[in-house]
Amino acid sequence: MLLTIAGIIAAVAVMNAVYPAVTRSSSAVASASGTVDERIRTNITVVQSVGELDSASSWVDTNSNSLFDFYVWSKNVGNIRIPAIAEVDIFFGQPGGIERIPHEDDAGGGYPQWSYTLEGGATEWGIAKTVKFDIKFDDGCPGACTKPTGTYFIRVITPNGVAAESYFSM
Repeated sequence: MLLTIAGIIAAVAVMNAVYPAVTRSSSAVASASGTVDERIRTNITVVQSVGELDSASSWVDTNSNSLFDFYVWSKNVGNIRIPAIAEVDIFFGQPGGIERIPHEDDAGGGYPQWSYTLEGGATEWGIAKTVKFDIKFDDGCPGACTKPTGTYFIRVITPNGVAAESYFSM
């Protein structure tokens, strides 16, 4: 009888030790599975990139903000909405001079910085929707505002780590 009671107590002690670990493991696996599923379903592409230069490589302030702007359009070609657009990472520059550009909320009023608008009246970066990123530089604008011509690199990374990149020339 005493041996049976000791066996039951031991079984309960083992169960109390093992059960929480099993439930934590299963919730960790479910969470990781959800994250992987979200990443697999996310996909973007860089559609177009242009700078405020005319055919003679002179600055043309197309939006009258007295800053040098590069515009980058990126399309959601995945099958899931991309939340928190302001948390996107943008890397930009000429080869050998590529830098991370902060969102305007994180730039502390300095330049360069970027902002965005959703195209076509969209209210979120949903499936098949396009975002226009405006990368702003204050390089002597408006007087001697220039950016060198040549090849530029842009990389857009969603908050969950999915990236698209492109090279373009001005």
